[in-house]
Amino acid sequence: MTTPCLYSIVRYAPYAETEEFANVGVVLCAPKKHTFHFRLTQSNDARVNAFFRDDTIFTFAKEAVATELRLAQELTKNISSADELAQFFSYLTAKRESIFHFSTTRVVLADSPERAMNAIYEKFINHSEYNKERREEILAKELKSRLNSYSELKNIFRKETLGGDLTRFSMPFVAKNDDEILCAIKPLAFVQQEPGKMMEHCDSWVSRVVRAANENILNLGRVLFTIDGHKNSSVAEAKAMDEIRRTFDRHHIEHFKHDDEKSIISFAKQAL
Repeated sequence: MTTPCLYSIVRYAPYAETEEFANVGVVLCAPKKHTFHFRLTQSNDARVNAFFRDDTIFTFAKEAVATELRLAQELTKNISSADELAQFFSYLTAKRESIFHFSTTRVVLADSPERAMNAIYEKFINHSEYNKERREEILAKELKSRLNSYSELKNIFRKETLGGDLTRFSMPFVAKNDDEILCAIKPLAFVQQEPGKMMEHCDSWVSRVVRAANENILNLGRVLFTIDGHKNSSVAEAKAMDEIRRTFDRHHIEHFKHDDEKSIISFAKQAL
């Protein structure tokens, strides 16, 4: 059963004059379940260091905030009602003058408050959704430049929305002859924080193009996925990438690394 949870993003803003901040954690409470959770990024967070030009304050300041939140977590055990816990959370996250402050309080419904907190952390601190979308935008720009550098491919590919009775989605690079799709290319970035999310991204695109092929909208033999992954893959991430490639192979969908220009251009030319 879902329960309403209050949450706020912990923000680090060491330089008041610039008003810049980095999201560094999440605090969440479920008043009706009488639980309080928090999660902060690591003291040696490379993203924070890069954002604030190798800032040295963060390591020490973050521990002070962690101590404050641990104390707050203990104090919630002595709060008797859901309303009082919600008021306590509001007080804790109220606007204050500090190098750490909190976003406005937001509400989410969740089956598990702790899982909800982790999902919010991935979204706002690890940017799990943004990273994939942003990386695919960059890959698309790079691919457009590559395609247009060849005279026979210049301005041939356009973004198209493909749709039938059971499917509808957009492909950024589609070449057509009247209504016939000659070639369709989609850059895919597998940079999600969890291997399972990488597989979900793979499966969602495979199901789209396979369904479109079943509806005779396109030919799978003329679909190409250009792929990118984590720069320094963990064992689990490398295993996921291997399974992603096998999934493409099982469905006879061509795939190349995003920077394999020779193979990508050859595929595009042959399809046309």
